[in-house]
Amino acid sequence: RYLVERVGLCADCHSPRNEKGQFIMEHWLKGAALPFQPTVEMPWSPVAPPLAGLPSMTNEEGVRFMQEGTRPDGSRPRPPMPEFRFNEEDARAVVAYLKSLQP
Repeated sequence: RYLVERVGLCADCHSPRNEKGQFIMEHWLKGAALPFQPTVEMPWSPVAPPLAGLPSMTNEEGVRFMQEGTRPDGSRPRPPMPEFRFNEEDARAVVAYLKSLQP
């Protein structure tokens, strides 16, 4: 939980907010439209996908993503997603926490 919430700050993009800027807790880490854009033209993802339950990856795929920054198909996510380089222990902890969340 610490790595997801305090180090990776995953909720900042992957959780929607209400009109006051507060997280909508019933949709915690369930994906959200990004409320910001780059100031220069670049490849950009306008939506952050759901992370609760880690529905798009197996455990091993999630670990690889957290260590190498590659999706199961070998592609890399578009900005603003950072390329995390967690060590294996931390990557496994992140995946275990995400998998434990209700989708």
